[in-house]
Amino acid sequence: MTKKTRFIILLLCFVAFLLITPNILLYSLGYRADFENMKITPTGGIYVRVLPKEANVVIDNKSENSTGLFSNAVFVQDLLPKEHIVLIKKDGYYDYQKELPVTKNEVTKLENVILFKKEISFEVLSDRAQFEILIEKKSDGFKMENNNLYAESGEVAEVKALKEKPVPVIKNLVAYKTIGGNIMWVGLDGFLKNSETSGLNTEILSQIPLKIDKKNIYSIINFSEFIFLKENNNLLLFDGEKKYFKDFYGPVKEVEISPNANKMLMCSDDKVTLYDKEKDKIAALFYGNLAEKIRSCSFINNDYIVFIMGEKIMISETDSRGNVNTVSLPSAIKMTNGENIRIVAPEIFWSNQDKKLYILMGDSLLLSEKLIP
Repeated sequence: MTKKTRFIILLLCFVAFLLITPNILLYSLGYRADFENMKITPTGGIYVRVLPKEANVVIDNKSENSTGLFSNAVFVQDLLPKEHIVLIKKDGYYDYQKELPVTKNEVTKLENVILFKKEISFEVLSDRAQFEILIEKKSDGFKMENNNLYAESGEVAEVKALKEKPVPVIKNLVAYKTIGGNIMWVGLDGFLKNSETSGLNTEILSQIPLKIDKKNIYSIINFSEFIFLKENNNLLLFDGEKKYFKDFYGPVKEVEISPNANKMLMCSDDKVTLYDKEKDKIAALFYGNLAEKIRSCSFINNDYIVFIMGEKIMISETDSRGNVNTVSLPSAIKMTNGENIRIVAPEIFWSNQDKKLYILMGDSLLLSEKLIP
């Protein structure tokens, strides 16, 4: 080998050293070359936690990782700060896919993903005792008749029972809610009021009265520190500073509070909407159509809901970042005995106790296997 050849090889090694070493140092410090924007930029990461275990997590159709038997989480680092597509899949389950933003020097978390089976088995429930308990509305000890509130049970009711004619605890109201040891109600005069359960020591909370129409249907919803009033299909929020009810959202047919009391589900005929208290954000999760009305919206847990659209039973996540993942149960469900039953005019009830879904169709009552861990 001549001196000239050795010199060329040495020169090439030196150039390679100059090119590679900075990249290695930058990579070790959390930087990468962004060739699309022609610059060096700090990277971020995506943390995914999913159930069931042993699922595959794919980032941008390139990086594939699997959750293990003893861990249901995956952490992917050194991602450029931009939108990334996360695909989670497992044989026999519906795929989950979401586009998530990654920012510099931060970890984007996707922590509460649940994959649902493509074939959920059901059984016919002959003993309806547990179901009757599930759908039975618990009494708060009061009943409202002709715009008056009467005590049904407890010490107040026993005192009223001594009289020949029932005496109202509170008169002239259109809606009430027991909160803590008190009763909050809206009177026919349009004012929001609060009192003890005996009806004594009344406090007027609002300063500007709401115009009341006795033909309308009113209900009070207590959502954490917020007080809402549902007037037909319009939802009003009580402004604690200005002391009056103001428009919040509509139209709304059904309202439900999440188990952790941080989210409020609002459903209309053609839309499923979520209000996140922590983010102070209203986001539409699902849009229906004019032919198939949405109804029977319920929380499965803090991160998933179930509802009916037409005759289809739908399960949706509540994470409104990017696309919202929604799955539809098959039109014919599989029974444990191998038989398939077509879903027709279903009513659904979710049981938080056993994490199962009840489907009522005419005289048939079906019970699913456990849907979530």
